[in-house]
Amino acid sequence: MRRTSCNRLPAISRSTAAQAKVPEYIDTALVKPRSPLSPSETVKRMADDMRAASYREGGITEDDLERLGFTRSQIKAHAADARALAHQLAGPSL
Repeated sequence: MRRTSCNRLPAISRSTAAQAKVPEYIDTALVKPRSPLSPSETVKRMADDMRAASYREGGITEDDLERLGFTRSQIKAHAADARALAHQLAGPSL
């Protein structure tokens, strides 16, 4: 037996919402890009991230730092200084 009615929904006749621009997405990102930081700010921020990761996960990798918004060149240039600062700020361990 053939159907005489259609189960399709009627077309929507409203206009679509305007598309968001890329900068609006960047402003709402959970992690802001850290490439514009000065070298001293980069070391401080990286050290803080290293300390936080050591408490949460026991350590951090270069890939983790990249996911946090640091560039490869920042990681190569400042990771050693940031690691030393993170150890200094952590104080003596038990």
